[in-house]
Amino acid sequence: MTVAVVTGAARGIGRAVAARLATLGHTVALLDLDGAAAAAAAAQIGETAIGIACDVADDAAVEDAFDAVARRCGPAGILVNNAGICPSYGGGAQPVETIDLGEWRRVLDVNLTGAFLCARAVLPGMKAAGWGRIVSFSSMGGRMRSQLSGAHYGATKAGLIGFTRVLAGQVGRFGITANCIAPGRIETAQSDDFGAIEPFLAQLPIARLGQPEDIADGVAYLVSDAASYVTGTVLDINGGHFMP
Repeated sequence: MTVAVVTGAARGIGRAVAARLATLGHTVALLDLDGAAAAAAAAQIGETAIGIACDVADDAAVEDAFDAVARRCGPAGILVNNAGICPSYGGGAQPVETIDLGEWRRVLDVNLTGAFLCARAVLPGMKAAGWGRIVSFSSMGGRMRSQLSGAHYGATKAGLIGFTRVLAGQVGRFGITANCIAPGRIETAQSDDFGAIEPFLAQLPIARLGQPEDIADGVAYLVSDAASYVTGTVLDINGGHFMP
């Protein structure tokens, strides 16, 4: 088994992914802006998990965090880019003309640049090993027009798909795959920020909110040997809300 790094892993989807990877035998590093929460989540997962504070939008912080992972656990063979932010405005998307420039830049820095910085940090080690798995979280909001998330969020999640396709084309010959998962509405602490649930469920063929474990299952597949011939793709996990 290998060392897996999961960003934004202190809670919600990231924590579920980290826990699932640990059950598969991987050593897991949970990176999160809230270092104390990351450490607490790692302690609950077990002795094969560590928590590290990291702002994925900060180049120096990312370098320091991955250096710490390498010192304590070894080089990362799996990267899950989960860290992201989605400003909410009472269940509706903010009009483009009212988005603050500082907020626009922060969303791009965390959601898109953060994935780039983390991928850049792990690629030399993966290339040297001749094996690697990179999974980045897009969103249904990056696959279709969303009435709930803003233009900055949608732009980053669509951008992650483009980034992943280019990355997959560059690293495949080194035994590295790069894929995206695009979750639908998942039941986390932030679920209520996006309006009433019942009208949403009425649109779904599978009429329930997704669970973090549903996404963790998708990650488990994409990092496995069973997915060794899968790269540059988007795995939609949304209960049938979006069918490309």
